[in-house]
Amino acid sequence: MSNLLPKEKLQIELNRFKNRLLLVGALAFLVTAVLSALMLIPSHVALKIEYRNPEQQSADTAGATPAAITEQTSERNDLIRAQALLLYVQTFVSTTTSPTEAINAALALRPQDVRVERISFISGGNGTMTISGVSQARESISGYKDALSKSGRFNSATVPVGALIGTEGGKFTITLSGIL
Repeated sequence: MSNLLPKEKLQIELNRFKNRLLLVGALAFLVTAVLSALMLIPSHVALKIEYRNPEQQSADTAGATPAAITEQTSERNDLIRAQALLLYVQTFVSTTTSPTEAINAALALRPQDVRVERISFISGGNGTMTISGVSQARESISGYKDALSKSGRFNSATVPVGALIGTEGGKFTITLSGIL
């Protein structure tokens, strides 16, 4: 079967189809853009209404019902509570060292015959970490405390005297403060 159109006419028809496809694609994108803008208009209007003049807002609250005032008060209280929680959480987020780094550093210095059972970490200005565990040898507990204080990672390491003299049956608690 042979082509009935000459090459020049065939090229003109192909260009015509390409132009139609381009026009249909452009119209589809234009319709999508218009629909997107129409969807965003209610949000824009809501934002404009929300941020009106403070004089208008105070005038509106003067004639507001007690239920509306109660709702506004509860929303303000919720916002204040959320801000307080953010300040509390900010100490965890903005610390220069993470708790896992300090815990890993403390566990890396642990002797073989010392078993750590519990670690608690309190963040804040100075930072405190408590390591509780069991060891059969008093010298291991003393050596662990000395290794932690000499590491330079912690300002001080303290152990109750009872753990060092052996009256607690091998149980110990080391308190590390000033986590760097």
